[in-house]
Order: sequence, then structure tokens, then C-alpha cells
Amino acid sequence: MRTKSPRLQVSLNQDDMEIINIIANKKKMSMSAVVKKVVEDWLEEYEDMLLARRAEEIEKKWIEGGMKTISHEEMWKRLNT
Repeated sequence: MRTKSPRLQVSLNQDDMEIINIIANKKKMSMSAVVKKVVEDWLEEYEDMLLARRAEEIEKKWIEGGMKTISHEEMWKRLNT
């Protein structure tokens, strides 16, 4: 039977394997589940960083183009009135 989720095989050094094993035992999770969670968390953080960087680029172009900006606080005030 084939799994619906794609699989990836990676090689880790012994020290990393030991750390993953310690975490897995402490959290009562499989080693695969620990690695999956770490990768998912890292990918989410990386995506957030990329989106923040993109927002900064857009803001810079906006300001360089002579457009006026307002603070986050001012925007909330305007939206809530």
C-alpha cells in the first residue's frame, strides 16, 4: 500500500540522531515525528522571514516613490472609526 504523504530520506550524523532520540523519548514521539515537527516549524519561520523581507521591499519602493505611509496604530484607528 502506498502512503499519501511523500517521503524523504536523509542522513544525519550520530550526534544529531542522539539528540533526536532524546527528544523523541522525552516527548513520547517517534523520531520521525520529531524530525517532521522540526522541519515544519523551520519552514514556517523561514516563510515568515521571506514574507517580512518582501513587505520591507514593498514599503521601501512605496516610500521611494513618494507615497505617504502611516503607522500600524493609525491604520487601526482609521479602520475602527
